[in-house]
Amino acid sequence: MNLFSGTTIRRAVAAAVALPVAGGATLVAAVPAAADDEEYKILVVGETLGFRHSHIDDTTLALIDLGEENGFTVDVWDPPNSSSGWWGPGSPGQPDLTMDSSPFTSAENLSQYATIVFASPVDNTNSLNPATPRLLDDAELAAFQGYIRGGGGYVGLHAATDTMHTVPWYSELTGGGARFISHPAQQTATMRVESPAHPSTAHLPAVWERFDEWYNYSTNPRDDVHVLLTLDESTYSPGNGAMGEDHPISWCHNFEGGRSWYEGAGHTDESWTDPLFLEHVLKGIEWTAGKVEGGGNCVTFPEVEGIVAGLDTSAVGDSVIAGAITSLLGSARSAADDGDPATAVQVLGAARALVDHLSAAAGDRALLATKIDDLVDWQTALVDDGPSLDLAAEAELRTMGGKQYLAVRVLNEDETPVDITVTTPYGSKSFAGVAPAANAYQAFATRLVEVPAGEVTVTASAERDGETVTEEIALAYAGTA
Repeated sequence: MNLFSGTTIRRAVAAAVALPVAGGATLVAAVPAAADDEEYKILVVGETLGFRHSHIDDTTLALIDLGEENGFTVDVWDPPNSSSGWWGPGSPGQPDLTMDSSPFTSAENLSQYATIVFASPVDNTNSLNPATPRLLDDAELAAFQGYIRGGGGYVGLHAATDTMHTVPWYSELTGGGARFISHPAQQTATMRVESPAHPSTAHLPAVWERFDEWYNYSTNPRDDVHVLLTLDESTYSPGNGAMGEDHPISWCHNFEGGRSWYEGAGHTDESWTDPLFLEHVLKGIEWTAGKVEGGGNCVTFPEVEGIVAGLDTSAVGDSVIAGAITSLLGSARSAADDGDPATAVQVLGAARALVDHLSAAAGDRALLATKIDDLVDWQTALVDDGPSLDLAAEAELRTMGGKQYLAVRVLNEDETPVDITVTTPYGSKSFAGVAPAANAYQAFATRLVEVPAGEVTVTASAERDGETVTEEIALAYAGTA
């Protein structure tokens, strides 16, 4: 809802990233990696040497449409082939879209792509028979490994974990060695967001119910990846291979110099017209392509611990500091595992402070500092700030009767009456007991011909369960000066 004509800030969920935007409002959004509006290119791999998922064609077309809307183009590698088995006579591929020849010729050739999307390219290697033909042969695999190690991106969709079972490196790339092993009948289940500030999850409801085909995996990848979403097995029948209380279904990580993002849902054709799901996948693509950042950038504690372990600690001082950082990381990890992100953030702050005391000879201090900052961002987003109020607010300059006024409107979207105070450079106004669905509005006379940009503070409070809940919102507005 736009209260005026610009963008509206909504405040209901803690730990969002607030960015000022033109038009006198604040937008909650992912932070761009760089102000780079140049079009880029991705590769979609749908080639199948085993069972072919019907969604591959829908996925490909959906990604082409997303590219047209979001500044990237799509090459497709999905040639028809005569592979046959219990699934049928072979793969029809996408002959009208596929490239004439494999792009997996060299890392240099693949480097034209900001990221490579594996759209359920099943290859029938789940028997673990090394003689079974793979999606990528040795030369193609070497090219792909070189691409990832050179900073390339990878997006795995649904049955991307059901290919190249005989290549351990690939299963580590997809995440933690987790390979598809089984699935129950398609049914409705509940996913829960575990990393709410990552660009690919920031828009999702905390509890996301949808109908799909839900995979079980050969191992839980959590120790090696940054989990984005988990499946609540109490909300559906997981069948044979159930993973129990901890069932990751979407995750990401930084791997051998590249970025990897995986989503296990997406089997149903309807997924590829679902706006929530498409935005989820789009941000996965953009994150692996280095176009968006945020939410900890898929950092993991083992990743940061590995950086510390690789420091040159030949100097006594560096050895002591590195040891202290390692100890603090261990304590922060324990706190995070125990569901205490607030303590984890405090301990990580101490570890971050020590990085600046390492000598230049110890190694890449900037990288270590950045990764610890990522850990802080990730854990901060998990801190429960307690109950919050559901408000929408906006501020903008308006000309009325030839004079400049700063107009502020606050809409109470909460279920209880709210006391609201609006404070501006040109005065303040309090509103008592603003009812649900009602709004507080005030136009403040600036008495200026040219009005500079500024900020409005909205303070709201309400009684909830016998306690006073207070919320404060800062609204930026554009000036005329």
